[in-house]
Formats: sequence, structure tokens, C-alpha cells
Amino acid sequence: MRYKTWSAVLVALILAAAGVGAQDQMPDKDKMMAKDKMMAKHYNVMGESVGLVGYDPVSYFPEGGGKPQKGLINISYQHDGITYRFVRQQNLDNFKANPSKYLPAYGGWCAWAVGELGKRVDVDPESFEIRDGQLFLFYRDAKLDARALWLKDPKALKAKADANWPALEK
Repeated sequence: MRYKTWSAVLVALILAAAGVGAQDQMPDKDKMMAKDKMMAKHYNVMGESVGLVGYDPVSYFPEGGGKPQKGLINISYQHDGITYRFVRQQNLDNFKANPSKYLPAYGGWCAWAVGELGKRVDVDPESFEIRDGQLFLFYRDAKLDARALWLKDPKALKAKADANWPALEK
């Protein structure tokens, strides 16, 4: 019995040294789920990897009404391991046709905090700006309105956020 246990440990050590991890031994479906979980790490999600706190990403844009709206559970779609909800089928169809257009900048984290603080900070999904066709979200409470701070110099803060984001999305 001891020989079998040590053999298993030795095989595990050899595989680890060779760079063969447990993920390499997973069936394809499990590998995809693990990849989705890794992708989801840099997104601001709630519960079961729901993006934008359940708000419809298309609803922020003129073609979706221009006002953030909560999506419906029965009209949802998974992209990069994140589930997005939509208020109507047309919004889902628009998203499927061009997801990158509707995805929030910086994984849905507060754009001001990514730029100014180099940190991932939660957002109020109703505090947003569409700038140059891109959705930016912001933290907001009674003491701090990050959107107002962002709007003081959005060009400089966007440049800083773009520079900070690669380290934060890991």
C-alpha cells in the first residue's frame, strides 16, 4: 500500500515539474469551464458570474434606450464566462452581433478608480458614461461620485486607466 501511495506522489511531482497541471488532465468541457472562471476573474461580477449586476449592457447605448435597465433572467447570454441579461431579444441580438461594442471598459470596474488609484472598485451600475462609443462605469455613494471626478479630465484619466488595466486584469 505504501508503494502505491509513494508512486502516486512521485508521478504527481514529475507531472508538476514537467508543467503538466491538473487542468491538462481535465476533459475538454471541464477545461472550458476552468478557462471561463479564469476569464471571469477580471470582470466585476455578482453571484454566478453575472455581469453588470444584471443590467442589460445594450440598454446603456442609444439603440438600447440610452438608460441602464435591469435585464431579464430568461433573456441572457454567456460571453467569456460572464452571463449578461437583456431587457428584450433585440438587445441580445445586438450584443451577439458585436459584444466588444457593448462590454464595459475595464471589466465593469470603476473607470476612475482604475485610472486614478490603480485599483478595481465596485460600481453603481447607474453611474456611467458613453465616451467614444465605449461604456464606462463609476463608483457612487453619498461621499464620493467617481463619475464627477472622471469628468474633470476624462482624457487623462482614460490614458492612465488604459495603462493601469493590464496589471489589474490578471
